[in-house]
Amino acid sequence: MNAILSFFNSALVLLSLVVPVVSDQLDDVLTTSSGIFPSDSVKCAGKSSTSFSSVFRSTNHISAWSDVNVEYESDAFEIDMTHDDVLPERSWTLRLGKGGQIMSLIVQPGESIANQALPNAIWIDLVQQMVAVNENLNGVGGKANFIHGAGVYANETEGTKPPFYSPKLALKCDGNDCTIINWGQQAHIPTPWDSPLLFYTRYRDCGDGIIQYDMAMYHFGQNASTFGFFNTPWTGVRTSTFPDFLTSDKDGNLKLSFPLNSFGNEQILNLDQTGGFSTFAENVDIPVDYFLPFCVEKSNPKSWHNCNNENIPNNSWRRFAFDVKVANSASHTDHWKAYGLAEKSTVRMRWCDLATPIRDGAWGWGAPGQSVTITNEDTGFSFESDFIIHYCWVGVWTYMSASVDATVINNRFPVGASISVEYTNKNGDTWNEQNALTFVHGQGNEYGEGWHRAKSRIRYGTTNLARDGTVFTTNFIGNLRNGEVYFSRKFLISDTLSHMEKLGAELSDEAYEEVYQAGSYGGGEIINLWTRGVMFGATVGYEECTNSTLVCTGTSSPATERRPLFYITCGANRIVTHNPYTDPYYGNVTDSEFKRPYKCYLNASDYARSGRGTWKLLGFFPNGNCSSIGNLEYASDLCQPAPSSIPTEIKTMLPSLTPNPMPSPISSPTPSKCETEKPSLKASSSQNEVQTPLPSSLLSQSSSPSNLQSAVQSSKPSSAVANFPTCSNTHIPTEFSPSIDSSAQSVSNPPNFLSKLAFTWYGTLVFAGGFV
Repeated sequence: MNAILSFFNSALVLLSLVVPVVSDQLDDVLTTSSGIFPSDSVKCAGKSSTSFSSVFRSTNHISAWSDVNVEYESDAFEIDMTHDDVLPERSWTLRLGKGGQIMSLIVQPGESIANQALPNAIWIDLVQQMVAVNENLNGVGGKANFIHGAGVYANETEGTKPPFYSPKLALKCDGNDCTIINWGQQAHIPTPWDSPLLFYTRYRDCGDGIIQYDMAMYHFGQNASTFGFFNTPWTGVRTSTFPDFLTSDKDGNLKLSFPLNSFGNEQILNLDQTGGFSTFAENVDIPVDYFLPFCVEKSNPKSWHNCNNENIPNNSWRRFAFDVKVANSASHTDHWKAYGLAEKSTVRMRWCDLATPIRDGAWGWGAPGQSVTITNEDTGFSFESDFIIHYCWVGVWTYMSASVDATVINNRFPVGASISVEYTNKNGDTWNEQNALTFVHGQGNEYGEGWHRAKSRIRYGTTNLARDGTVFTTNFIGNLRNGEVYFSRKFLISDTLSHMEKLGAELSDEAYEEVYQAGSYGGGEIINLWTRGVMFGATVGYEECTNSTLVCTGTSSPATERRPLFYITCGANRIVTHNPYTDPYYGNVTDSEFKRPYKCYLNASDYARSGRGTWKLLGFFPNGNCSSIGNLEYASDLCQPAPSSIPTEIKTMLPSLTPNPMPSPISSPTPSKCETEKPSLKASSSQNEVQTPLPSSLLSQSSSPSNLQSAVQSSKPSSAVANFPTCSNTHIPTEFSPSIDSSAQSVSNPPNFLSKLAFTWYGTLVFAGGFV
C-alpha cells in the first residue's frame, strides 16, 4: 500500500511539471462542438485538481501486467489523466489507450484493470470500452460482427503487432475533461464487414473520486445496417485487487453477489431491479451458512438445480453435497497449465453422481482470491482448494486444485465418506476500512421511450486465475441506425466502501442513455478547408485563410446531409476521403473480400503492405465537395495569422498582471465581439456586413435559430450556464445567425499560444468515396 501511495505522490509531482496536452484547432472544435454530448451533470461541477501527461511511464511495478503483453504497454498508451485528492482513497490515475479505452485505472489498492494475459488480446478485451454488435450480420459466414472501441484481436501473424487500436481521429484534454474520437474497429479479423461507427468518449473529473464517463456512437454508414446490442461499458476488473462484487437493490442497499459464476454462465440483472449502481470491493464478509450453490431433488437426487437460501422451495429440494463414489478415484491432471495454477496441483475425483453435468466452476467456489476447506466429516481431515474448475463434469468428475497430493486424498477420503465444503476465511474487513470501485449505471428509467427492444441490464462473471479479471458490463438492447447517435452516461467512483451507498444513490438518476438524430445537441461550428500550393489547412467559424483558396465548407457536428471526412496517411502517401478504408498510395479501397485497415501500401513494390496508417477527422462535409484537395499535405498552422515581430518569440503561459495600454498594431481578421476601450490603429479587415466566404446553401441549412430547443428533446434538461459571455452587439450579421450554434465557443478568437505547439500530420492526398 505504501508503495502505491508513494507512486501516486511522485507521479503527481511529475505531472504538475508537464506542459498541458495540446491539439490543433480541428481537434478542439470536433471535441468541444461536436453536437454529440448533452450538458454535463449538475452533480459534476469539475475540480481543479486534474492533470494530464502525454509522456509514457510504465506502471508495471504497480499494474503487474502479464509477461505475454507487457512489451506493448507503450504502444497502447495515449495519455494519463490524474486526480489528486486530499483523501488518498479518492485519488486516481486513469490511463487512456489509443483506442479511447481505459487501459489502466490505478486507485489506492492498486491496478483495477485486468492483467492482459491473452496473447491475442493486447489491451483490447478486458479493458473498459464500448462494444457494438450487428446482430443481423454477426455469425453470417462464420464471421463475427463485433465493433470494439479499443481495437482488433491480434489474429494474424503479420500486420497486427504492434497492436492495431481503433484509430484516434481527434483528442483534446484540458481543464477537467478529456475527449477522444475514434473510428471503432471490427475486432475479429480479417473481416468482410465494414465498421461505420465513430466512437466519442469523454472523461470528466467531478472531484471527490467521481468520474463522469460519457460514451457515444455515431452511425455514419450509407446503408440501412442496424446495430442492436451494446456494451457500454464492457470491462474486466482486476480480481486480485477487488475480488468481491456487490449489487444494489431497489432501495439502494449493497448486497454481496455470492457466489460469482464464471462468465459464460454469468449472472444477469435488469437495471430496474437495482438501485442504479454496482460495486467491487476488497474484502467483504462471506455468508457463514454458504456451502455449495446447488440443490438436488429429494425424489430424484440425480436432478440438480442452482439454489441458495432464498429460493429453496418447501421441502422438495435439498442441498447438494459431495460424497466419495469410487475408491482411489483421485488422480492428477494437467489443468494447472491452462488455469495458471501451481505446478501439478490439479486433481479429479469421483465425487458426483448426477444425470446431467455441472461443468462450470469458479475460484474458491465463487469467491475469487478465496480458498475453500474440504473436510471428511467422519475423520475431520481437510485440505484447501483455491480453484474449483468443474463441479461435476459429465455429472461424475470433480476437477479442482488441491493443497495435497492425489494419493493423500485417496487415503483420507474412502468410499462413502461425507464431505463438507466451506470458505477458509469468512470474515472480511469493515466497510470503512476497505476501498471500493463503483459503477453508476442508473435504473433504466428511459425504457419505453422507443429506443429499446428489451430492458437494459448488467452482466457479470469471473474469468480465471491467469486472466485475473471479473467481467462487468452494462447492455443496451435497442436499435442504432445510420444517421443516429447512441449516448450513454455512466459514473465511476473510487472511495471507501462505506460511502458507496450514499454516493451511488445520489448519482443514479444522473446516469442514463438515449438514441437521437446526429446534431440534436447543436449544429457545431463551421469548418472551411483551404488550399495554398501543395498544402491545405482549415479555419473554424468565419475566419479567412490569407492567400488561400476556399475548397469546401462543413461543420464540426455530424448531420444526415454531411459525411465524415478523413485525412489518412501511410508513409509518404496521403489521401482525403469519406471512406476510411481507402489506401493512401493507390487512392482507392484495395481490399476485396476481407478488410485489413491495419495494413497499407508504402509503394508499388510493397506487396506485403508493410505500412500502418494514421487517420485524422477533418469534419463533416457534403459528399464529394472536398475532392479537389487531391494529394495535398495537411498543415495545422496554414491559416494561422503571422506572429508579430515585436513581442517575444515565446509567449508566457501566464497572462499579464496589467493591461497593455497600446492597442495591437495588427488588425484582427474578424471584428471584436465586445466594445473596446481603445480604438484600433488600423481599420478592421471586415465590417459588420462583411461578405462571408461560406456558400449560401450551407448557411440556409438551419431552419430555426440556434436559441430554440433541440430537434430531439433530451431526457435530461440542460443545467449548465453558458461558459462564454455574450455582448450586446454581435459581429455576425443577423441574416447568418440561424446557422450558428450559439452554445458553442467561437474559434475566431486569437488562438491560444499552445496551438503553436500543435501536432502536424505529414503525408499525399487523393480523394475517394463510396463507403457503405
